[in-house]
Amino acid sequence: MDLADAAFDAQLLEALAADLRTPAPRGLRDRLLQAPLASRLHRFAEPVAQLMDVDLAGARALLDGIDAPGAFEAGPFPDLDITLCHITGGPAVADAITGFVRVAPGLTFPHHEHLGVEHVLVLQGRLIDGETGEEAGPGDIVTRPASSAHAITALAGTTDLLYLAVVHTGVKIGDAVMGPASPEL
Repeated sequence: MDLADAAFDAQLLEALAADLRTPAPRGLRDRLLQAPLASRLHRFAEPVAQLMDVDLAGARALLDGIDAPGAFEAGPFPDLDITLCHITGGPAVADAITGFVRVAPGLTFPHHEHLGVEHVLVLQGRLIDGETGEEAGPGDIVTRPASSAHAITALAGTTDLLYLAVVHTGVKIGDAVMGPASPEL
């Protein structure tokens, strides 16, 4: 190592260490510690507000609820690691099944038929539509028309698939027809 390089490295380390010993101004530190942290999912507030027919504050509150203890419950498929978080939106989604769905990596939400239009907003993970082969990830909105049918597979990986589902009128899974007021949802 060149002596000039060694001297420079020593000066750089000393300068960095000095910065570590100097605390941030008291007011700045206090403001940072007291500032509310934005939810990890607030970047999706606008599309959630549009899909759920709520204002931005309402959309942020819905997104904040995802990480609340006990927010999710077992879905209608006891043998599958699929959980649901039911939510309520505005008048435009009164006839819809609305909620957040969490699917473990590599699992498939079973084949189902839409009785009305379906909108899915991916919040985390990636999905593959079993009918079209389309892949979608965070921020993507997938819309399926009434009478369409498909399955959704959570791409295998390190994180669960998490998405907002707005399914107008209801779905048919096998012989079971489920709507917004169905107890199994």
